[in-house]
Order: sequence, then structure tokens, then C-alpha cells
Amino acid sequence: MTLLILGGGIIGLSTAYYASQAEPTRHIQIIDSASALFQSASGFSGGFIAKDWFSPEVTSLADLSFRLHQQLADAHDGRRKWGYSASQAFGVTMDELDAQGRKTGGKVRGEDWLLSGTSRAEVAKQFSSIAGGKKEPVEGDGRVDAQGNPTWMNQPADCVVEEISSEAGCAQVDPKALVEWLLARCRERGVEIRLNTRATGFAVDADGKIEAVRAEQRLSASSTPVEITLPCRDVVIAAGCWTPRVFQTLFKRKMAVGIHGLAGYSVIVRSPRYTRSTRQKDHSIFCAPGPQWEFAPEMLGRVNHEGVAEIYVAGLNSDTMPLPEVAGDIPKLRDPQQVERLREVARLLTGSTASTASDLEIVSEGLCFRPVSSTGSPIISPVTGAVSSAGGKVYVASGHGPWGITLALGTGQIVAELLAGETPSADISKLALKQDVSLLKSQL
Repeated sequence: MTLLILGGGIIGLSTAYYASQAEPTRHIQIIDSASALFQSASGFSGGFIAKDWFSPEVTSLADLSFRLHQQLADAHDGRRKWGYSASQAFGVTMDELDAQGRKTGGKVRGEDWLLSGTSRAEVAKQFSSIAGGKKEPVEGDGRVDAQGNPTWMNQPADCVVEEISSEAGCAQVDPKALVEWLLARCRERGVEIRLNTRATGFAVDADGKIEAVRAEQRLSASSTPVEITLPCRDVVIAAGCWTPRVFQTLFKRKMAVGIHGLAGYSVIVRSPRYTRSTRQKDHSIFCAPGPQWEFAPEMLGRVNHEGVAEIYVAGLNSDTMPLPEVAGDIPKLRDPQQVERLREVARLLTGSTASTASDLEIVSEGLCFRPVSSTGSPIISPVTGAVSSAGGKVYVASGHGPWGITLALGTGQIVAELLAGETPSADISKLALKQDVSLLKSQL
């Protein structure tokens, strides 16, 4: 019977990709409330992938997912199709400043902002301490100087640049190209996509077992919704930041683990100083706050799926921006002043120092929401007490924070294994949703 996946971002698509691969004859539907896919993090995130920047609870999943990214790229020419490449990561340490902009005597690292809702910064610091911050210059690579420092970044005064992870543990992709590729493969396998469709509840039998998902579907974003019933065996809630809303709508109760949306602006630029051949690795730079910017800029030098070198600049985040009803409304929330602030920082860090006029080409600007869980770790778990009359279950796969691209493939494979009744390829025992909804049968 049908597998319903609620959410068409990279987590939902990865689940559909591996589930359709494992059971080619199974009917799979992806349900999304937006009028188009990839309007939030799956389409506007940076595409940075790490192997070992995680807490023990997530390490097994991260290792699996990192390998799957490599395997998928090797098997399907991912280097060309979605810009997959190994990456060298750098951290930029700056003097710590107080509220008045005065030096405190302390130091702050560029990865420190990641401590909010995630733990990769701590592991990165340990790696840097062990490696001694050594950088190995590559012969013939004009993007680094004799000391191995990136030449395409304008180094702030009094900063220290050190390597925090080598290409063995980091990679990059063009995330929009990757999800478009996954979507195409899912459609080739018969996966059905339903847009403008919002789940409104469960249809249950006399024993309280789920028979179908009730939903409202619009033929267009402005049309009157039509009530539909979608019979199913299994349901996967993979709605990113919207997962708690979907969960509460279906189960009439708040989800035990909170997920909030961390909003983040981004801008993609092209610089004459950042070029990259197909044989060279990407660069990832995490810069600390400094006198000219109050946030921690993140710069990902990469090559897109068209083979064009570009720099993704982000780090200007907000955890107070309200989450819109649907992802399609995110552009309405963009603050022009914030966008210009990020563009200015991009000019300061990657623009020409020989002229006051910028020589950067602005390719695109974006705003997206990353789903950060209250535990700091993703949730990959069946929902206890939620069973279908056909013997299936309801699962939650969400809360990946800024690590959705990194962890998506591993998450998708694990959920596909759970659906098939198999032992997961990674240890997800600490990622469970400890919540029993069996007492709510009469309310469903």
C-alpha cells in the first residue's frame, strides 16, 4: 500500500529515493503544502557536508550519510551534475569584542555560531587542536598562498586562519542541483508529487488504527481547497520547520521535541579571484564576528552544476523571525536592509581591495529556515502508538538544523530500512521521539 511522505524537501526526497529503490513496486506520494518545492533550506542552504563534526548521538548517522554522498556522486557523476567535491575547511579566529566594540582579551572562532542547536563546532575545535591548524598548500593552486591561506578572502586584521578539517572529512554540493536530481529520479520511478496539499487529520477505523490521511488540496495557490482522502500504510512526517505543526494537526497534541526555524540570509557571488579547476577541491571558510560585522560570516567557495565557480556567503541568522504558513511566503519576509548588510560583508571579505567599486557579480540572494530541534539532534523515529490498519507506522524525520544536506541521504536510507522492517545502517537509538500517542485514538 501507499507510503505518504509529508514534506518535499531534501529529507522527504531522500526518503522517497531510497524507499523506491528498496521497493520498486510500492506506491509513494510526496505531499507538500507549497505551490513549488525547494523554497526554503533545500533550495537556499550552503551545501556544506561534514563527516565528523558531530556529537556522539549523531556520529553514526553522519558517517553513513557522508559515505552515501560519496557513493551517489561516484555512481551518477555528481561532480558534474550537482557540483560534488571534496572541501578544505578553514576557521578564522578574531579578537572578542564587548558591546561597545572594545577588545576583551579573549578570542572567538568562526564556527562558534554553530553551537546554537548543533555541536559541530566543538568537534572542529578538537580536530584543529590535534592537527595544530596546519595548512598544506597545493602546488599550482593560486587560491592559496605559501602558508596555505586562501588568497580569495580578504583576511581581517589581527586574525588567525587555520585548517579545521581536511578534504577527507568535508565536501560540498550545489544543494538545489542535488534535490532537482533526486526529484527527477523519484519521478522516473513513479513517485507522485502533490503540491498545494495540506494534511488535516487521520481517518481511523473502529480500533483507532490509521486508514488514511485527510487533506485539503488546491488546484492552484489561490483556488478553493478540496477535501481529499489518501489511503496509506505508512506515513513519514518530513516537513522541516513545519513538522511540529503537521504533527499537532494529525495527532491533536504538541510534539514532545520542539523544532524551531533558524532563519538565515544568503548571497551567492562570483569573484575574479575565486576560480577552480575540476581537479581542485572546494574551500569552506568560517569567520568569527569582528569590528566590521556583528555576525559570523560563512563563505563556501564551490563550483555549481554548470561548472561555474561561485562563493556562497551566509551566517546572518535570526531565531526570532516568525515561520510563515507555507514556504512560498518566505520571500515576503526578506528585509532589504539585512540583504544589503550581507552583500556589504561579502564585498568586504571577497571583493577587490584595489578599488572602492565592487567587482563581485551578485548571482542570487536568499532567505531560508533551518529546522533546529530542542535537543540539538535530529529526530528519526517511529511514533509510538501510531499504527495503521495495514500494519504500517508513522515516522518523524526532521530537526536536522543546519545539517539537512549533510544528513539527508543517511536519513533517507535509514527511514527506508525502517519501513522495510530492516535493521538501520546507523545507530539512531539516541534520535528517538519519546512520545506515546496511543491514548489519543478516540481523538484522531
